[in-house]
Amino acid sequence: MSSQQRLSHPPAGPHAAEDIGHLQNPAWYTVMVLGLITGAVGSWAVLVLSPTIGIIAAVLAVVTIVAGVVMSKMGMGTYSFGKGDTAHDKASLGID
Repeated sequence: MSSQQRLSHPPAGPHAAEDIGHLQNPAWYTVMVLGLITGAVGSWAVLVLSPTIGIIAAVLAVVTIVAGVVMSKMGMGTYSFGKGDTAHDKASLGID
């Protein structure tokens, strides 16, 4: 039996998922905007039954994926961890 008490809920310290910015970084925004545009173009292609516009939508989908990967590798899809952003001791983990 463990000598430590179980937490009644997940810890909400600076390392918790709700505190890291909710995916708000340039790569995420770029992928979302390009994805919405791609979806709109693809939907239009289906509505007007145009294979040419469908191919354009497929190319936009590839561009969206490539842009997200490239921006992430450039460091635009990560968070800069400062002091207090990483759990390193019992208090920051919510264990007393």
